[in-house]
Amino acid sequence: MVLALAVVLAIGTVALGLPALWVRRAEASRLRTVGDVPAADVALVLGAGVRFNGFPTPILQGRLDVARRLYSAGKVQRILVSGSPESRGHSEPVSMRNYLLSHAVPDECIIVDETGRDTWLSCRAAVDMGLREVTVVTSDFHLPRAVLLCLRAGLDAYGVGHDSRAAGLPRATARGSRREVLATAKAFWWRR
Repeated sequence: MVLALAVVLAIGTVALGLPALWVRRAEASRLRTVGDVPAADVALVLGAGVRFNGFPTPILQGRLDVARRLYSAGKVQRILVSGSPESRGHSEPVSMRNYLLSHAVPDECIIVDETGRDTWLSCRAAVDMGLREVTVVTSDFHLPRAVLLCLRAGLDAYGVGHDSRAAGLPRATARGSRREVLATAKAFWWRR
């Protein structure tokens, strides 16, 4: 019984530990700030849900605000909003687009992708649109995995994160960080 428990713990440690090391060590130089990220044509903003009224959640608003800062700083020319077409009865990308429009980003500078049901699909959609480089915008806790998946998809990607904890969203940050453990293991072990 003790041996079986030790084997299960060892397998669990490897199954979750290797992916955690992979995401921490790989491509750390590609995680940047608005001030030091290289210019790219497009910022790829990954979805984070909408409220029942169709407005972006606070964590998604933070991501969109980072994209706006990149746009205002001339670091990107266009913003690709990617997410699910069905989030609480609303299109997540359309909600993201509306938020950006209401914050002075011109419509012609916003690209809507409704195929991005997960991070990998958002990265693949950018490749399918003919993009070769992007600045990925997501929450800090999600950023390393998002950049690595974009690189795996064939994009030259750098990432700029939104610090949701500093923005007063500790519960959302904790929940997202816990989710990242399994999502990172999935990304590491499941080679698409």
